Amino acid sequence: MKKIVILVTICIAAMSTHAQSFKFGTIAADVNAGFGIYGIRAHSPVNGDDVSGIAFVGTLPEINAEFGLLRFLGAGVHYRRGTYGKSGGGKARGNDIGLDVNFHLANKKDKFDLPIGIAIGGTTLYAPVNTTDYFKGKGALINVHVSPHIYFGKYIGMTATLGYNKHVLSHIETVSNGKVYTEADGATWKMGGVYFEIGIAGKFDLFRKKEG
Repeated sequence: MKKIVILVTICIAAMSTHAQSFKFGTIAADVNAGFGIYGIRAHSPVNGDDVSGIAFVGTLPEINAEFGLLRFLGAGVHYRRGTYGKSGGGKARGNDIGLDVNFHLANKKDKFDLPIGIAIGGTTLYAPVNTTDYFKGKGALINVHVSPHIYFGKYIGMTATLGYNKHVLSHIETVSNGKVYTEADGATWKMGGVYFEIGIAGKFDLFRKKEG
């Protein structure tokens, strides 16, 4: 019996001192840039056209920050600045802000972490047509992603992300020749697609045990 108790005690001690890349109290953040391929479907009440197509999009930057709730679970915030090509008056740009929930499926080693997560939040888009006319909208964002992290030391590493974004703009305003069109006039805009990013990652354990 004593041998069993000693064995269990040793196992628990080994588990508690084993280095992990993510756990309760870990503060993790990363900054990324990348590109994606989006499908876009919209209806324009200006001329009554239905528009659909595929476009390349850019991300610079994307910023994520997360706090470890459990060894396998973290929650945080997500920000992304996106560029969706060029309209007549300049580049169409948007901002995404959301809340992240990540499941850390492979974090038992201190040099590797594999969060798989979902983010839900809001999105905006602004596209100038010329000096007076424009399109703008805001709505909901759904994001799913997998982001393997490799750490070179205790604090700094790199990350690569493969994900999917879904944008649904529900508050739309289009100005053309001085007239304002909204979703009440039938304006719609939906877009979504896959993306790939790379970036710099960092982490810090808020409740680190003292050595020695």
